[in-house]
Amino acid sequence: MLFVWLGFLREGSEPDQQVQLDATAFLEQPLIEIRAAGALRDETGKRVGMMMIFEAEARAAAEALVANSPFLRAGLYEQHHLLEYQNEVG
Repeated sequence: MLFVWLGFLREGSEPDQQVQLDATAFLEQPLIEIRAAGALRDETGKRVGMMMIFEAEARAAAEALVANSPFLRAGLYEQHHLLEYQNEVG
């Protein structure tokens, strides 16, 4: 199954260097295939969130991956959403 995970940063929140390093390791985990991941930016180029598309066998596995996010554990997200994704083009 494909999932999309969207996270929107709290106003004024910035990840520190350790969170950034932890995020790199998080994205390199070998158990779940991450198809795409990256920053969401507003019209000024300021980072306001992130989006990740990944494949997991079941929603429980997807939820477990998300729960280990360094940004989430650091309390940087105002809101985040995990959704099943059905690719129709591409």
